[in-house]
Amino acid sequence: MTSLNKTFFLIVLLLVFLTGSSFAQDTLTKTIEDSIVEIAMSQLGVKYKWATSNENVSFDCSGFTSYVYHKNSIEAPRVSREYIHLGQEIPLKECQKGDCIIFTGTKTGDKTPGHVGIIIENSETKMKFIHCSSSKKHFGVVITEYYSSGYPKRFLSVRRLQ
Repeated sequence: MTSLNKTFFLIVLLLVFLTGSSFAQDTLTKTIEDSIVEIAMSQLGVKYKWATSNENVSFDCSGFTSYVYHKNSIEAPRVSREYIHLGQEIPLKECQKGDCIIFTGTKTGDKTPGHVGIIIENSETKMKFIHCSSSKKHFGVVITEYYSSGYPKRFLSVRRLQ
């Protein structure tokens, strides 16, 4: 066997080993999370319109999240109240980009899910999520810094759907 053939064989062997390791699985997971954020960010500024899910045109909150997750081959409902039953519940402090964050609607005292978004960043100092908002202050697909917003009082759950 020539030295070139030996080198090729060792590279193939290394690749086979890595694809079975947790390193390769972690890399794949990060790629999915990055893709979720990338697709979500590509819709920044798209207008809010109730009961819609039209790429580059209009969304409501669940239309936006279902669009993003479906683009990544992740099953996601079209109705915000159904997200509370999906995937695995994750403590807020442990959320990661790509996780779904669920809030109540705006009706005082109502504790049913009414709004959803997607985590795009979580660090020791800040947590940001992207969502399609009907608020007159920030209308359409926007990024919100969780802790400096009014959303903590409406928080219900974080769900990992992958």
